[in-house]
Amino acid sequence: MGLPKTVRFEEELEEKVEKYLESNEIKFSQLINMAVEKFISEPQTIELKPVDMQEFLKTAKKAFKKHKGAMDKLK
Repeated sequence: MGLPKTVRFEEELEEKVEKYLESNEIKFSQLINMAVEKFISEPQTIELKPVDMQEFLKTAKKAFKKHKGAMDKLK
């Protein structure tokens, strides 16, 4: 057995976990072990999504304005 670990869930997920544990006869540690085992055994892929140009330009303008001093030093 490994050392005990602490897990902190977001509120919505915590409620779902509690409901699942109530409706299924499984211990919390068993659920965590099964979930982690399944997650790490499956290939993880990053899904690229197109960027909304308006949102990108808005964010870029904020970043340039906020970091103007650093950008000037790079020139």
